[in-house]
Amino acid sequence: MSGIGTSAFDEERLQNEMDEYHNRLDSETERLYTLADEARKKGLDFSTEIEIPRAIDLADRTEKLLEEYLDGLEVAEKIRGMLQEEDRETTAIKIACQVASEMMERTGDQQRSIDAGLRVGLAILTEAILVAPLEGIGQVRLLNNVDGSTFLSIDFCGPIRAAGGTAQAMALLIGDMIRSELGLAKYEPTFAEVERVKEEFGLYRAGMQYKPTPEEIDVIVKSCPVMINGESTEDQECAGYREVRNIDGGRVRGGVLLVIGEGLCLKAPKIQKHVERLEIPGWSFISEFANRGKNKEDKSGTEFIPKKIKTDSRFMKDIIAGRPVFGMPNEPGGFRLRYGRPRASGLAAAGMNPVSMKAMSSFISVGTQMKIERPGKACAVTPCTEIDGPMVLLGDGTFVRVNDEEKWDEIEEQVRAIWDNGELMLGFGEFLENNKTLVPSAFTSEWWASQVLDSIKNQEDLDFLTSILNFGDLKPPNLAPWELRRRLRSKSERLDVEWQLRDWHLSLRHVVVDWGAAISISKRWNVGIHPSHNPQWSDLPIFILPKLIDSLKNSLIENGTLRIPDSVLGWSAPQIIENTPIVETFTKNETNLRRKDNSSNSKTEILDVGTYKILESDFGRLPENLGFHQHGLVKSSLMCLGISHRHEDDDIIIDDGWNGLLHGLGFSIKENQITKSEEIIKIIESKLKMIENAEKVVLSEEKRINILREMQRTARIQAETAARQRGEGIAATEQAGQEAEDAIDDDGPEDGMKLNKAKIELDDNEVMNSLWIVNEMSPLDWKDAAPCRIGCRMGRPEKSAPREMKQKAHALYPIQNYGGPQRLLATAVSREGSIRITVGPRRCLRCDRETPHVRCHHRTIPNEPQECGGRTVPADRRGSHLRNRLGELTTIPLADILEVKRISLGLDRLPERIKAMKGLTSKAQYPEPIEKGILRAIHDVSAFRDGTIRYDMIDVPVTHFRPEEIGTSVEKLVELGYTHDIRGDELSNDSQILELFPQDFIPSRDGGEHLLKISKYLDDLLVRFYKMEPEFNAETIDDLVGQLGIALAPHTSGGVLCRFIGWTNASAGYGHTLFHAAKRRNCDGDEDCVMLLLDGLLNFSRMILPSTRGGRMDAPLTLTTRLNPMELDKEALHVDAGWNYSTEFYTETLDSPHPRKIVDQNLVDLVNNRIGTVGAVRGYGYSHELESLDAGPKNSAYKTLGSMTDKMSAQLALGRKLRSVDARIVASTVIGSHLLPDVRGNLNAFSRQKVRCAKCNHSYRRLPLAGKCIQMQGASGGLHGHHSSKMEETRCGGNLILTVSQGAVRKYLGVINHVIDNFGIDSYTQQYVDWMADSVESVFQNDKVTVYTLDDFL
Repeated sequence: MSGIGTSAFDEERLQNEMDEYHNRLDSETERLYTLADEARKKGLDFSTEIEIPRAIDLADRTEKLLEEYLDGLEVAEKIRGMLQEEDRETTAIKIACQVASEMMERTGDQQRSIDAGLRVGLAILTEAILVAPLEGIGQVRLLNNVDGSTFLSIDFCGPIRAAGGTAQAMALLIGDMIRSELGLAKYEPTFAEVERVKEEFGLYRAGMQYKPTPEEIDVIVKSCPVMINGESTEDQECAGYREVRNIDGGRVRGGVLLVIGEGLCLKAPKIQKHVERLEIPGWSFISEFANRGKNKEDKSGTEFIPKKIKTDSRFMKDIIAGRPVFGMPNEPGGFRLRYGRPRASGLAAAGMNPVSMKAMSSFISVGTQMKIERPGKACAVTPCTEIDGPMVLLGDGTFVRVNDEEKWDEIEEQVRAIWDNGELMLGFGEFLENNKTLVPSAFTSEWWASQVLDSIKNQEDLDFLTSILNFGDLKPPNLAPWELRRRLRSKSERLDVEWQLRDWHLSLRHVVVDWGAAISISKRWNVGIHPSHNPQWSDLPIFILPKLIDSLKNSLIENGTLRIPDSVLGWSAPQIIENTPIVETFTKNETNLRRKDNSSNSKTEILDVGTYKILESDFGRLPENLGFHQHGLVKSSLMCLGISHRHEDDDIIIDDGWNGLLHGLGFSIKENQITKSEEIIKIIESKLKMIENAEKVVLSEEKRINILREMQRTARIQAETAARQRGEGIAATEQAGQEAEDAIDDDGPEDGMKLNKAKIELDDNEVMNSLWIVNEMSPLDWKDAAPCRIGCRMGRPEKSAPREMKQKAHALYPIQNYGGPQRLLATAVSREGSIRITVGPRRCLRCDRETPHVRCHHRTIPNEPQECGGRTVPADRRGSHLRNRLGELTTIPLADILEVKRISLGLDRLPERIKAMKGLTSKAQYPEPIEKGILRAIHDVSAFRDGTIRYDMIDVPVTHFRPEEIGTSVEKLVELGYTHDIRGDELSNDSQILELFPQDFIPSRDGGEHLLKISKYLDDLLVRFYKMEPEFNAETIDDLVGQLGIALAPHTSGGVLCRFIGWTNASAGYGHTLFHAAKRRNCDGDEDCVMLLLDGLLNFSRMILPSTRGGRMDAPLTLTTRLNPMELDKEALHVDAGWNYSTEFYTETLDSPHPRKIVDQNLVDLVNNRIGTVGAVRGYGYSHELESLDAGPKNSAYKTLGSMTDKMSAQLALGRKLRSVDARIVASTVIGSHLLPDVRGNLNAFSRQKVRCAKCNHSYRRLPLAGKCIQMQGASGGLHGHHSSKMEETRCGGNLILTVSQGAVRKYLGVINHVIDNFGIDSYTQQYVDWMADSVESVFQNDKVTVYTLDDFL
């Protein structure tokens, strides 16, 4: 079987373009670094040097990221050299050992050497982008075993989670290799140390992918050669083993549990591979976990393996109110899977028709996250107009598929039901990355096109094809396919030949195929019936067919349409149930929550529709979502088959697609007369009899198994009871029960072969349904049109918004409580001319006076607004230098300082609303120059904690774009290096398709407007603060095209250089798949920030980063200026880079193979296949087109709707419309997983709440006896802020208010009542509601004590 291999690309042109691109980026980056360096050297910032070092690759990043740990040791060249020979994991191990050895020679300090080596190894594993090497490891310690020998203990912290399970486990392996290299002993845990870890797992409440059993914990802790230790991270405290040697603190250590559960347990196979290859001693225990499930008896050949796709309902957990479910697991009517990668997809993003986005009540827009059933956990949605939109039922009975947004806008008000959501497009690479088996492909136009293209082998074939197909404007190339395939062997012609073959494929994919052409092509080449004539046979139960055939035999063919008389007699459109108002207010005596005796499922009403009926006894075998209860036999069958139709009086009229329906059901047509086949009825009856017999065989076996299980259960109970009576322990009791259960043998079924055949029969029926009959009856090849649906629900909405701290601030300057609740500088100045705040001391080199500022604030002449301005350096601190923060209480003449700054900045007056900080969290606690805060307030931009200004956007991928989509002129794009389109033609108009350079970025227009504000702020900063020339001079966002920025993911510590080339109306940020991967992100709903490069260079400072654990997270400690695909996460290498899939690929999917089998056969063009060539970054292909990057709703309805009640109403209204959703299950789940837990949590918070001052925002755990705020103005620390100072003459005196109101507790009660009234809920949830009703009533209503007498009980 021949593979598709790697698509051809113009290597010379693309390489030249990349070289020029890199030169442009390098020269512009150098220019901005030079500019920022000039500004920094003026001495107005903490450092006179730029604090974001540039790094060209992983080795460079590693060295610069860990500079403080390496003591000047250079490691970059060693890493580069080894990466050329070894994989990254092996490189990490070997380099870590080398670094530890060299550090030992340099310093003689074992602990420091191990620490440096371990962090270098972890940095290599995490691409030196994540913060794990800095924050994930607290420290390494050398502790003593009971026998006095020294062992290695590694303290893991919470941020180690971001490294992932493989890196967590590899860190232990690296630590052990270093331990062995330096001659340290193996860790020998005590009983208490082992039991402590077991107790912590029992107390841990955060989510984990895998929680090991006590036996597994015992094995790991006892066998691991190094101690897995860590900081206390959780609130839960251990009681049984609180005080244990070698373990600090009594609270749960989250890092320890993550490394054991998600590292060693889950990633054991990967660790075993390295252990065996490098022959590392002491790690044999890891094989227990690596080989789990592999030693089971192999029953292949006799064991029944079902073809039916397994459903996965995990995505249905924790449904959130206001975020709809779009489809239950693999439920008919849900999104149909279609293989492919649109140009705005990949890296976990999925393509969807924009009409489908709107049809989901506009809850989906570009960038909206969906939790999905397969292949991964989630995806971000992007538009793809080339795939199917939804099929809808209108009020007049019309059943039609809508693929055009304008058409949807016309009919939206008439839609009564959404019968089919449309298609969801995911690439093969998503299954490979998630290690999930493929599911059978639907028979699509591209599969059909591949089959036909492969079948054209000579002129006769070509003449036949052109005689029956009218290509029109889709005229294929002049050269014939067989000639093109012959020329593929020529390297010089290959690129042009492949483009012509793609054009052939596109022409075949989009050509209109009538019924005559479809059957002629199928007969000649044994090709499947064209998708436009292939109903969804597998959705229709077989036992319906006889009645459907009877109803169709009287059909009439009129003017090319099929009329089915009296098939909708008595039909009425489904009613749109208006949402009743949700009551949010309650009278004092009103019961808060509805109480119902039960939520009994009412019997579904069966409507009398059409002259052809289904037996009432058969309705019990039909799921409600097939519609037979409401729409009658014929209409429901047509809807299940996906055949568009309309009503004319009481008749159904089918305009297109009816030929395939009649042919598939065995009808013959002669001179417009329809003749029924008698043979098909016999085939159906025979098949139904086979199914009935198979059901009896399987039912008999199930009864036998149940009897056997009951006998085993009884024997186990008897044995365990006897063991307990003998006084045996838990382990012995369980063993006795297991032995008794095992003693009762399972003799197996009476006839194993017969049982297996029965299971196969039933499985085939569930998978194929009526398709089996059609293929049995027809000589043509009919393939499944809808073998798989993907269940999904809404996750996070899309995002495009400025990054702000919880306490929005313009100035990173502390003013304690002087600024009031809003922390305004103006308020602080109006209350006190001077304020007393906690800041770090510095000393002026000019006047030798103490000041917290970078430039001395003391006035040289009193009463004259002119400061000393001398450069300052850190001063000696009073007290311990080991404190987490080193600030001291200092009096600052704020009013005088602001007056001087106003004059120095050349401002007539200061902004009224300059928000400052309550306090600083950095170690040194030095305030940022206040001038920067003043200028930020002028331009209405707020600072992040590191001094930069950021804008957040959801990550969405794009590899190709049109100039018209991003609003950038052709001339500007040529200037930026976009000189040719994907075919190699020179760029001349804005509709040509261009391939995106890997570090170019397309932000949202809202983001562009914010970046424009930032650019104006930076120009002002350069002119007024640094006394330099402005840089941007931008008036519109178009003036920012071509500017450089920094992109940064929240859990990382390394930024990635990017260039802005245009803007999108979508509320998301479009970037190359490699670009997102370089940030260590994918596109499953992640959001990242961007900032202007100059902003980071001027304003970022490590000095002001928080000193708490994780403080260096989300900070650009390094800047990657070039992307190397070999250094990125493998997910970026699993992105589809081909232009289409081969026939062999589609055929292989029918057996649900593992993706590795497809890779081994080289059937798919992946980025990974192109490593080592320019094709790894350029020359990508894509399989499907889209009209616009911002197609569909601009924002999700979740964001545009106002209150939660509005969102919940829309969520449930959509649930009623969607065929693939059971609104009752959704309603019950929302109540149980979101609303009631929220009420319960707020109720608990209400009972334990604090009180807060409305004036200064200070909170108290207990209400002060004074009844008002007693916080001292300017106070810091101590009980109620008391300390001795002459300035403290007044207390705040503000009114005290509750921090949790009654409204917060009761905010969802109206929503819960609405759901109960309209949907009903299951009995378990009803009991939960009743219990919560009692709790709410008990708190907010008077509990009257009932006095009972004996008479009450008689």
